[in-house]
Amino acid sequence: MKRYVEKAKKILDKNWNGRFTVPSVNLYPHQWNWDSAFIAIGYSRYDTDRAVQELKSLFDAQWENGMLPHIVFDRDNLGKYFPEPDFWKTDISKYSPENHLTSGITQPPIHAYAALKIYENSPEKGKVKEFLKWLFPRLVKLHRYFYLERNPDDNGLIYIRHPWESGMDNSPMWDPVLEKIDLSQMMLPEFVRKDDKIIDPEQRPKDEDYKRYIYLVELFKKNRYEERKIFHECPFIVVDPLFNSVLSASNEALIKIADILGEDYRQIEQWYLTTARSMRDILYDSSKGIFYAYDYIEKKQIKVETSAGFMPLFGGVASHSQALKLLEYMNSASFCEIHEESCFAIPNYDRTKKDFSTKNYWRGPVWININWMLFQGLRRYRFKQKAEHLEKTILELPVRFGFYEYFDSRYGTGYGTKDFSWTASLFIDLYYDYIKSESLRKNIGIYINSVVDDMVVNPDRNGISIKSPSEIFKEFNYLTERILKRYVKNGSVDYRQIRLSPEYKLFLNIAGKLQNLDLSYLKREEKKSFWVNLYNMMVIDFVLKMKVRKTVKEVEGFFTKIKYIVDGKKYSLSDIESLLTDFENKEELIISLVRGTQSSPPLRYIPPDGPDRMIKKSVRDFIGSSEVLIYPEEKTVMISELFHWYSDIFTGEKINKILLSYVKDERKKRFLLENENPEFIYLFYDWYLNN
Repeated sequence: MKRYVEKAKKILDKNWNGRFTVPSVNLYPHQWNWDSAFIAIGYSRYDTDRAVQELKSLFDAQWENGMLPHIVFDRDNLGKYFPEPDFWKTDISKYSPENHLTSGITQPPIHAYAALKIYENSPEKGKVKEFLKWLFPRLVKLHRYFYLERNPDDNGLIYIRHPWESGMDNSPMWDPVLEKIDLSQMMLPEFVRKDDKIIDPEQRPKDEDYKRYIYLVELFKKNRYEERKIFHECPFIVVDPLFNSVLSASNEALIKIADILGEDYRQIEQWYLTTARSMRDILYDSSKGIFYAYDYIEKKQIKVETSAGFMPLFGGVASHSQALKLLEYMNSASFCEIHEESCFAIPNYDRTKKDFSTKNYWRGPVWININWMLFQGLRRYRFKQKAEHLEKTILELPVRFGFYEYFDSRYGTGYGTKDFSWTASLFIDLYYDYIKSESLRKNIGIYINSVVDDMVVNPDRNGISIKSPSEIFKEFNYLTERILKRYVKNGSVDYRQIRLSPEYKLFLNIAGKLQNLDLSYLKREEKKSFWVNLYNMMVIDFVLKMKVRKTVKEVEGFFTKIKYIVDGKKYSLSDIESLLTDFENKEELIISLVRGTQSSPPLRYIPPDGPDRMIKKSVRDFIGSSEVLIYPEEKTVMISELFHWYSDIFTGEKINKILLSYVKDERKKRFLLENENPEFIYLFYDWYLNN
């Protein structure tokens, strides 16, 4: 993985021109607005000076009215892209900068978010703070421009006036609006595209799209880039959920920056609250469970489902109930379910639509920046399992297929231009995030509590009169299922609510009755479910009783000294693990155990009637997460440290067999079949609590 991080850094070096980083020397030889913000986030992990310079060079070209242009042109590279300054003619605007050549539109304002990341990731806080002092008024000026010039109803919903401003240029979202522009009635200047000469036209917007894009630019020039005049004449006035979500995330970051600098943030806070409230009220469709773009002229939602509709997770805009619906829709066949065969998450358009394309620009492929933002959003809402699904995509695609602009959502093939800067940058960011977690995990192990002697924590208080094995077993299963279904969501355990719940108090009573449970009463399949459920419930009970705050490793002896009495015999968690190795499918049982950690599979109830189905689901979740990374093209398998702990059970051949049983990607399967005993690289185990 380090080798690929170095490769990503070399791509950024290649695309760096001494003042800023171009997205790609081949196709995009100038400075792009939100590209530079994403690039700065990557630089912030290892080169603070470049991260700062990336945003400084961009904001040097800010317009007088606060707008930040979507392209700042490099005078030394003119003639390699279309449209360039001779077409935009932004010098006719009284607001355009005197010393810079720019376009006349903007892009999603992720800059405050990026600036905060630079500060958070830098070891030189004082130095970055000086940069923030310089940048803060410029960021406020940018946001104020949106709320004064692009907020017609004063409700915090900011409109865009060109598809390019969304960052998702030819998204199907814009088709219903653009198709109303009758090209037969338009007199357009002649132009020659350059993008479709460099990249396969099948992967790029159509000529018809470009004609409409150019028509809008002509309209802007006609109105000398005056916002109010453009607003009354432009046929494309749209509220984009992605744009407004990114603005919300940056408003939130701007509040934190103001706090760092001791600046007043009341106005920014009002912007954040107003935009978030209006997005929830106007852009969300409760029947579909997604946020839609909004046609301001027609005063209606644009009912086209794209990845932009999930972006309120990134902005922290979605309510809890809306977030759950977004997760449900995101994790469907429309946008790639967890464990789905031949599907990389998240494609930028609903896969079930007739005009979905796996390779055409913003009409179906997977983009790393979109997945990176959704990954941040899923983590924010504690949707652990789906977040890992996206994390795996971001780590896999560049390594397996190259650092391309975007990727085939079915096969992973790289499309667009190669050596793309934000793909490299966000890969670096995710890697350093992992390394930071690894460093923290290495410091785990300083015990706060130490259990020296055996400690039994399931006393029989005779609080209930249940005595027969059938009644004890039935009640144990009922309470276990109820607790897990009610207080475990998307792999995260709400320990606080469990502690306060009536179900937990009842469980403690039935746990005491386990002392007298006659295990011979249970059938073999029932024993299997019982021991897995008991293990998982003991972990929860131990976490609560030992007052674990961050990790089970705070308690020395957590797995060996704290015990339950079952059928007259003491059992620790380690004892149960050993006991499970007597079952035929011992490997799957060991994997399915939830150790109260982030690296564990999602916690779920295992029914006594046919337990193997749910056990296999747990194993599938684990192998489908970022705990197992298979790179066929690199002949590499990276697996959880868990497999190393039980090396007597998990031989190389056995691991390979398990992976073959659960992996669906055909190239991965072929690689595993051809390499029956590959070399395994062990990933660090994340001991942080799964709460």
